[in-house]
This record gives sequence, structure tokens and C-alpha cells, in this order.
Amino acid sequence: MIKSPTLPRIIITVWIVFFAVFDLLPSITGTAIAKQNTDDGTIRIGFMVSEDPDIDPFSREAIDAALLAIEEINETGGINDRKIELIIRTSDGDWGASSIKSVELIYDEEVHAIVGSLKGRDAHLVEMAIAKAHVIYLETRATDPTLSEANLPWFFRILPSDRQQGQKLIDKIFEGSKKSQIALVHADDYDEQMAANMFLRLLRDTGHSTTATFTYDQRSPDFSGIAESLKSSEKQGIVYFGKPGHLESLMHEMSRSEIELPVFTPISVLQAQKHPVEVSYICPENVFQRIEIFIKESFEGRFGYEPGIIAAYSYDGIRVLLEGIKHGGTETESLKKELSRISFSGGITGQIEFDGNGDLIDNTIICN
Repeated sequence: MIKSPTLPRIIITVWIVFFAVFDLLPSITGTAIAKQNTDDGTIRIGFMVSEDPDIDPFSREAIDAALLAIEEINETGGINDRKIELIIRTSDGDWGASSIKSVELIYDEEVHAIVGSLKGRDAHLVEMAIAKAHVIYLETRATDPTLSEANLPWFFRILPSDRQQGQKLIDKIFEGSKKSQIALVHADDYDEQMAANMFLRLLRDTGHSTTATFTYDQRSPDFSGIAESLKSSEKQGIVYFGKPGHLESLMHEMSRSEIELPVFTPISVLQAQKHPVEVSYICPENVFQRIEIFIKESFEGRFGYEPGIIAAYSYDGIRVLLEGIKHGGTETESLKKELSRISFSGGITGQIEFDGNGDLIDNTIICN
């Protein structure tokens, strides 16, 4: 049995990878400058996903949506008469690959910006690279709040962070009532643990609390014990931070145990479910109508399947970045300024504007 690395080992490994990679940057930078002298005028966008797209459907749909956005813009002449090229890298393989792949994109491929559809740990490694290289990085999947709390001026995110989503859930749960018996159920991986920890922190900050927290093993999820515990205690609601595909199992066990409690989830539930039944969840306003149009008019005919929310954010990430380049150019400082003040309404996920930390000015609502 392979043990998961402890937190200290993870931190040490991150810094080993980080410094090992960036010890090479002086020599790599010389090559990059030489290449820039023969720039062919193409706008090069790096695009990163966490898993092999031949295995992981979420990575596949993120890449396909990004390719579609690029194709549509190139078919109309590109941006300011410049064609766009999407250069794709995956973070699968050895732990820490995101650092290596992002450095490849920045210094070998000389991308003008990076768009990510990444899990939280991978997103942090890319953020290390852009902190050194001063390249725009726009994230479309990771919700870890510490990504924007690093205050890097080159980081932007087009979906609400765990902090924003947690606060929205709390406002809804305690709206017009005095619910105090809230149970928290979450998976045991990094992203769900970060979301759960932020939710608990926000509960404390707002004077509320949860009386029970349950963690399940994402590799072999079994909700029967959790359901029994919920049945034997007085709860008035459940907040779920887990894999979207596991929510159905939780709901089944609740039904089998005759538990009738409202369930609240973040936007990630839409990665694997359309219009989740019997739960309240965060979603962009009118997103379903816009996704249906997107599927029928563009995506399904091109790729042969129906995408979900990950594709929607990936598509919007490319579009808003290229809108920034259209008006601000590809030079990092001018592009950063343009994105900081952009107000983009042409996407699937609604209005896109950024706050001072690069986070989305939240446009989501509670759907059910």
C-alpha cells in the first residue's frame, strides 16, 4: 500500500521542484529572448489540465471547449489580424509536473498567457511559475481561495472561490431561519478538504457552527455509516463538498434511511450532473439556457458529446483572455491592466469582472 505524502514532505517537494526548475531559468531566458526576435505574430496561449484527456472526461471537455473558442475566433480573422495557437500541456505523471509543464510553456513555447483547468495543487505549482516569470495565468476550475490570497497581480479566476461559495451557502442556509444543526460531509482529497475547511472557518466567523463533520474515502465511498449517524441525530441540513458523481450515492443512502434533509452543494456538482435533483447548489444565473445553446449550436456537432460546466468555464476563460488581448495587447503589464478592468458579457457563465485579487466578482445564485 502506497502512503500519501505528509504535508511537510509535500511542501519540501514543492520547493525542491520550484528551485530546481528555476535554477535553469537564466539559460532558458537567453533562448527565449532569441526566439522573440523572430516572432511570427501568432498569439500563443498555453492551456493546462490536470489529467490525461484520454482518460479523464473533465480534462477532455476543458480542452475541447478551449479549442472550439480558438477555432471560432481564428475563423473570423483572429485577434487584430493575428492568429491564435493553443499549446496544451497536462499535469499527469510525476508529482510536481505542473511546475515543469508551465515552465515549458513560458520559456520554450513563449506563450503570452496561460489558461488552466486545474485541480488546486496543480494550480499552486503553476502560480509559482508565473510568480517568477510574470506571465498572466487565468484559472477556470480550481476554487482554492489561497490562490488569490497570494496577491499575485498576474493571477485571475473566472469562477467563485471556496470563500465566495462558502459564504453564499451560509447566507442561503441561515436566511430567515435559526438553523443551527448543520452537518458537513466532504471527500478526503485536497480540493474538497480545502472547501470544507473554508466553510467551517466562515461558519465560525459568522457566529454559526456545525455539530457534525463526516469525511468519506473518495476511492471507495460508502455513505451507509454517515446516513446512520445523520438519522440518529437532530440535523436541519447537510452541506456536501465531494465528488459530483458520489452525490447520488449519498442521496440514495439518505432515502434508504428515510432521511429528509435539505442538501447544499457548491458549483462543482455541475461537473457531472445537469440540474441536480433534490439539492440546492450554486450556479451562474441562466447558465442552463446558455449551455443548451452552446451545445446545440457549437459543441456537440464538433465533438459529438454534450459538455458540462467545466467546458463552459474553459470556453469563457479563453474568450475573456482574448478579449483582454484584443484591447490590451500581449505584453504582460498592459494585458494585466486590461483584464483588471474588463467587463465581459459574451460568455456562457455570465458577466465576468475581477476584483482587486483577481477573483471573479461573484455573479452566481442558488439554484434548486
